[in-house]
This record gives sequence, structure tokens and C-alpha cells, in this order.
Amino acid sequence: MWDGLNSRQRSYLLACFREDQDAERRARAARSAYQDPGPASAWRKLPFSIKAELPFAEYTTIQKRLREDGRLDAGAGATLHALARRGLLKITEDRIDVPEVGLVARVLVELTRAGRACARAGLGIAPAPRRPKHLLSEWLWGNLARVAAAGSDGLPEDVMGGKAKYYLGTDYRPNGKPSRGYIDCFAVRTEKGRGTFVLEYRWRITEAGRRHINAYRAAYQTAYPNVQVNVPDSL
Repeated sequence: MWDGLNSRQRSYLLACFREDQDAERRARAARSAYQDPGPASAWRKLPFSIKAELPFAEYTTIQKRLREDGRLDAGAGATLHALARRGLLKITEDRIDVPEVGLVARVLVELTRAGRACARAGLGIAPAPRRPKHLLSEWLWGNLARVAAAGSDGLPEDVMGGKAKYYLGTDYRPNGKPSRGYIDCFAVRTEKGRGTFVLEYRWRITEAGRRHINAYRAAYQTAYPNVQVNVPDSL
């Protein structure tokens, strides 16, 4: 597919690819900080252009890349649609509020898997190995490891990263699929007057979570060396 693109189409595909990889790095950094970057279907939609006159709307990052290559001109839309017809990217629009102008249309581009593969082939980059289905993502593994490291005292609920509890916890159904059941929530209670009140909620590891960590600890340490959490050697 790369060989079938002309030089202009290649420039546009690579400009979108580089912004796509930057978005992926930002999402990975958020997960490393135990934050939820949202679904890839959202953050992979990249702003290409804002339909407002300069100086009210600035060039997007992709447009700036193309300007540096001398490729940004009135034919940008036709080039994007040529890539879309080949199944290398998708084009959508949304609306954003531009100061002193109001709501205006914004063009978004999203690389397909074929588009990323084509760009990698053009750059000579080997595809990243796919994560085995039985392993958690780096973000979820980091949260599971923190719960395990907290021991029987548990990890305070407000420290859990974003929506991780819905994927790791018990009796949730994120995206219609059963959650893993690796952690469970319990109440820390305190006596006050004649009653007992919930002081806070905490998360602790379940038996299923212990089995998972013991079985795949080495695989996680190899796959995600940046996750620095002190998980006990034996759970």
C-alpha cells in the first residue's frame, strides 16, 4: 500500500501518523500516572483543521507539520479523502467554540490499523508486539499491583486510578463484559455514639487477583518495567 501512494499522500499519512503516536504516548503517560485517558476511539481522533479564518483559529499540529514540508495548501481535503478511500484513515467532523467566532466545524482524522501499518512500513518501523489477551494493560496492571502492595489494610478508594475499579473489581460489567474480579471493595467502619458509621471504602486483592499475580508476575515485569510497585513476593 505504501508503494501505491504518491509523495504528497505519503507526507499526509506520515504527518497524521506522527500525531497519532504522540497521542498514544500521552495516553500511556496518563495511565502510568494512574489516570484514565479515555477510550482510544476518542483520543485517536486527531484535529486536522478548524473551519475558521486566521487569526481566530490557529493551525493544528498536523497542519504545522505539513507546512514545514511545504505540503499544506487548498488540496488538503482531496488528499485526505484519497487516503480514506484506501482505508488508511477515517474523516469525521465535530464542532468547537472559537473565541470571537462561536461554534465552527473541525475536521478530525483517525488512522486505521491499516494506516498505522502502512506508515510503519514506509518508515521501516517494525510493528509493536501485541499484548497477550490474558495480560492486563499497563494501566490496569499498575492499579492491581498497588492494591496488592497495600496488603490487608487495602488501598483507599479515592486513590484508585479512574475507571480501573470497573475492570478489575467484582460484579461490574464495563462495556458489557464481566469485570476480572481481581480486587474487591470493603468498608472501614467506626463507632460513633450509639451507631456504627462507614469511615471510608478501600480495595484489597481477591483470591483470583492473587492467583493472577503469582502466575504472571514475571511476564508483567518484562512487559511493563516502568511500573515500579512493591508487590510482595508471595501473595
